[in-house]
Amino acid sequence: MKRKPYVKRIPPVKATGRRKGARPKSPQQITIDFNTRDRQMRGMMRDFHVLKVQLGLKNTSDAHLKKLGSVWKQGNNANLGLLKKLIRLKPKYVAALKRSVIARRLIKMRLVRDPKFMQIENIEAFTHRAFQLIKAREKAGKGYSMAIVDLDKFKAVNDTFGHAAGDVVIGKIADILSRFAQEHGGAAARVGGEEFRLFVPMGERTLSVALKQLAPVFSAELTNPRSFGVSPIKSWAGWKAPTFSAGVAGKKGSGLIAGFNNLISSLATKSDAALYKAKETRNTVKIA
Repeated sequence: MKRKPYVKRIPPVKATGRRKGARPKSPQQITIDFNTRDRQMRGMMRDFHVLKVQLGLKNTSDAHLKKLGSVWKQGNNANLGLLKKLIRLKPKYVAALKRSVIARRLIKMRLVRDPKFMQIENIEAFTHRAFQLIKAREKAGKGYSMAIVDLDKFKAVNDTFGHAAGDVVIGKIADILSRFAQEHGGAAARVGGEEFRLFVPMGERTLSVALKQLAPVFSAELTNPRSFGVSPIKSWAGWKAPTFSAGVAGKKGSGLIAGFNNLISSLATKSDAALYKAKETRNTVKIA
């Protein structure tokens, strides 16, 4: 009788749950989670306040409830059972309230922040803020500018050293631009990939000079890749501090009271054309 050939059995791969670095929750999922926690909190809040009214309580501190429980226990108060129920419910209600507050803050942040780099706004929040600034600057007859900032040779960073290193670089430029925008009463956003937009209430030449001053600061903070806290694909050999190019376009307010969306679109088009010129030499800033 022929013997069956030996076949090595490979055990099935066990599910290990959500992997590290998995994609963060979408705004829709965060909204669903928030609504669930909010309903839980409101249900407990209703039950808690009903018990407070039934017991005629105003002070619900832990110390007061504990003292009241001791007194009522000695006097065989008929409401002792309701008091014990309120004491058991209170920590659950407080915990649900905290979760609801945290979820409320998180969903607010997700709606205005970039989904991956939370230190900088998304393009929708940026456009809304730019609209408000243009309206105010036009009314005051003062200048304002928009810049498009793009990292130079960023694809080479991802391909040579890995996406983890690329994320560090994007995070750094996001920090710098967001901080600059806040300091000058403007707005900054990540458009996508390695491209960013900046809107500030200042003239185009002033913004151009400021960006030229930020460029060496940005590169200096990324000279030592071993401080990034991530591992390269192979090694850090050949690493060069990244640079960026930018295109700037500005306008002086002239008292307009309408057509602000067209102004935003016009500034974006002009600054994009200036960026195209800057990319010819890289590591520079051009004015439209």
